[in-house]
Amino acid sequence: MAGLSSAKANSSLDDKVLVEPDKTFVEMNTLTTTSGRSLDDILLCHRRWIEGGSQHLRCLLSGETLNEAQLQKAHLHGAILRGTTLLDADLTGADLSQAILEAADFERAILSGADLNHAQVSDTQFSNAWLKSIILSDATFRGANFGKARMRDSRCQGVVMEGCRFCSAILDSSSFHHARLINCDFSESELHHAEFYGAHLRDCRFRSISGMHANFGNSRLKACDFAKAELSNAKFSRAEFGASQFDRAVLSNADFRHADLSGVTFCRADLSNTRFEGAKLLAADLRTANLAGARELTAAQLTQARTDESTILPNGSRGPYRRSSGAERPVLV
Repeated sequence: MAGLSSAKANSSLDDKVLVEPDKTFVEMNTLTTTSGRSLDDILLCHRRWIEGGSQHLRCLLSGETLNEAQLQKAHLHGAILRGTTLLDADLTGADLSQAILEAADFERAILSGADLNHAQVSDTQFSNAWLKSIILSDATFRGANFGKARMRDSRCQGVVMEGCRFCSAILDSSSFHHARLINCDFSESELHHAEFYGAHLRDCRFRSISGMHANFGNSRLKACDFAKAELSNAKFSRAEFGASQFDRAVLSNADFRHADLSGVTFCRADLSNTRFEGAKLLAADLRTANLAGARELTAAQLTQARTDESTILPNGSRGPYRRSSGAERPVLV
């Protein structure tokens, strides 16, 4: 444990220093629950319950304190944890698929490579936890807190999340394909190369995120806030936006081809060298936006959008855009 604790203390170390994927669940847990049963006995009965032993009890941990518990690769499929704290616990590679987690606390815990497929999670803390390559596919999360969690390469396909917080979390290369996210807060998180392809997002906040090369293609985003987001080279092709805003966002070299941007606010946004082929810009607010070098824009698109004297048009001139001015064509260098 000494090496593990020192690795936690040094946040600059790579995740693989903290994760021991070949370590099996062989260490004895001397923890005793409030019922007087040892944690080892509960886990053994639960494993036999998983294997179909009807005479054995399903794991139910309610109001227990299991801080620093060693649960690497533990078999907790279908377990129920209510109000249980596992601060600094090690659940590397644990199987929590179909588990029910209610008001549990995994702060600073290690769940790298853990499987929460189809889990039901509510009001649970994962702040400052190590969650690299965690599997959350098809799980349901309500009111969970992932603040400052390290979730690189996490697999969240088909996940349903409502009222969850990811503030300052690291989610690089994470996959949220076809996820449904409602009222979730990703502010100031890292989302480089993250995948939200085909996702449905409503009332979500991405303020001041770093998400270069993130992919929101074919997604539906309603009332989402991307103010001050760094999204250069991001993909939004064929995405549908409704009442969303990118105030002061950096979107240089982004891809908005065939996206529906009707009514979207881009005030003070950097849209330089961005692609707009086939995009709908009806009532899109491009006042004070920088469109220098923007590609594939047409006169019809810019005529439908809102521009003013502070708008920098594709050819580098100042707006507002005037039909037949040719300002929709970027200057070839």
